[in-house]
Amino acid sequence: MTLWSYDHKVTQQDFLMPKDTFFNLPEDKRTLICNAAIGEFAEYSFDQASVNRIVAKSGIAKGSFYQYFENKKDLFLYLVQLIAEEKEKYISPVMRNPDQHDIFTLLREIYLSGIQFAAEHPQYAEISRKILESKGKPIYAEIMADNLPSAYVFFETLLENAIERGEVRADIDIKMFAYLIASMNALVIEYYIEYLAQKYDGKMMETIDKFLDFLKNGIGEQSGGWTSK
Repeated sequence: MTLWSYDHKVTQQDFLMPKDTFFNLPEDKRTLICNAAIGEFAEYSFDQASVNRIVAKSGIAKGSFYQYFENKKDLFLYLVQLIAEEKEKYISPVMRNPDQHDIFTLLREIYLSGIQFAAEHPQYAEISRKILESKGKPIYAEIMADNLPSAYVFFETLLENAIERGEVRADIDIKMFAYLIASMNALVIEYYIEYLAQKYDGKMMETIDKFLDFLKNGIGEQSGGWTSK
């Protein structure tokens, strides 16, 4: 996504939140509602997902649903937040020590963590895939608008540090390339899902490595050893 392509923690300020009545529910009932919603959004796109099916699966009255959430979008964006928080647990150890690794290793680790996360949480991965398929829809634009600005900042920092270490050419426009990398990250995933496979799997890394090789040859400091594999 996009959402799963880089380390971005979604905060409560990013999206609408459920009402206090939802958080006042017992944890097991909140979990039941969330699980029913995750199953629904994994099976159906946002537009096709049904509040009626969600309440039926979770065993609550439809009126109760609107005591907990403003609408379907409120619930969906809350789930996106929960999924992003869960994904943070999959950040590989190398990402916790970014100064010890070059930028291309870090970028590869981001993808590897995302693939591992998707493999172990297939419903979350399916929700992510359906978001990608909703390109052009308002929900896609809203999620991207909430995520890409943080991605730009994230990649700006990586590039600044890489330039200081001599891994990346010092003459690049950092803001422009942060924007391009963040955008291309999403496009690489979209390309793989749309043209090569319908799921996140180990073969995705073959496509990702081609993308990273392109970055190395495009912005890498060649005199420092950044050449094609």
